[in-house]
Amino acid sequence: MKKRLGVSAFVLFLSSFVSAQTSLASGLSKGMNQLIAAVEGMLGPFFSVILGGGSDLLFEKILFLAIILAIVYLIISRMDIFKGNDIVIWIVSVSVSLLSTRFLSGELLRTVLLPYSILGVSISAALPILIYFTFVQSFKKSATVRKTLWIFYMVVFITIWSVRYDSLGQVSFIYLLSAIAAFLFFLFDGTIRRAIVMQERKNMNIEGRETHLARLRKQLKDLRKNEDNYAPDIFKQLEKKYVKRIVRVSKGSY
Repeated sequence: MKKRLGVSAFVLFLSSFVSAQTSLASGLSKGMNQLIAAVEGMLGPFFSVILGGGSDLLFEKILFLAIILAIVYLIISRMDIFKGNDIVIWIVSVSVSLLSTRFLSGELLRTVLLPYSILGVSISAALPILIYFTFVQSFKKSATVRKTLWIFYMVVFITIWSVRYDSLGQVSFIYLLSAIAAFLFFLFDGTIRRAIVMQERKNMNIEGRETHLARLRKQLKDLRKNEDNYAPDIFKQLEKKYVKRIVRVSKGSY
């Protein structure tokens, strides 16, 4: 009996907790929507007036204004004529930015924004292949595994290209290019692998050279600190020897 009462109490508590959390989430969502609506109602008319137009592409115009303002401010603040005149810098920056943005028509703004859309699609296509390339090259000892993975990637992106062609239109060619890139990686897998190995060996040689240089410089420094412990002619010979070795190692020969 006590066990049943305990279970019932726990279920009741759990139900109350879930109900409270649901009510809290609903209240927060409602409050956030009201806050956003209030901000839009307060700032929307202001930006509509200064940017010259209605609500069409207003958010895009605000972002465009911010970009232009940042760039213009950066350029003007580095000009000698404006140095030390922060108020003038801000006045000129804001004025130029507003003039650059206010008279943008909807069609012109859409034309300006098109490269950003292409940029978004390009990044969405390029980033996976960069990550995937690193993953594929982690299979250092198996060319078969690497080539199989590139075939799989190529098939996937050809499928994406065919499925999204109607929704993206000509921009979808980026996915086709990704598939072509995968095919090239598949075709030249051996060449790419040899290039990576050569670069890794080169980096190891550079690291070894830097370590060797650091050791020689430390030895030369210690020698000069203890100059009094050597005869002048012996010291000169040792110093000359270390300097020559440092120059030789710096040029890439041990």
